[in-house]
Amino acid sequence: MSRETDPVHALMDILRVEREAIRAADLGALTGLADRKQKALARLDAPPAEALHELRRMAIENERLLAAALQGVRAAQSRLKTITVSARGYDSYDASGHKTAIRREESAFERRA
Repeated sequence: MSRETDPVHALMDILRVEREAIRAADLGALTGLADRKQKALARLDAPPAEALHELRRMAIENERLLAAALQGVRAAQSRLKTITVSARGYDSYDASGHKTAIRREESAFERRA
């Protein structure tokens, strides 16, 4: 059985490609890999315990990498939200302790590309 037709090795190859796509931040490539991975999983028929252990290890590693990528995306979203809100203005307090809104004035200047 060749490496391409062996479901265990085919799945290992897909998991390696998936890992590299995650590490390269090519998250769009994961969509196509999910279908390939599902088909390879359906072809698995009583693989050896050692192979299952390695497949599980690889899948857990990819899951860890995906979780880290998601955490990074969420952190970036949060930072962008903070920047956007700050660009509009902020609240400050005057000498007597009253809250005052400091807002950016709309410019009459028109930007053109």
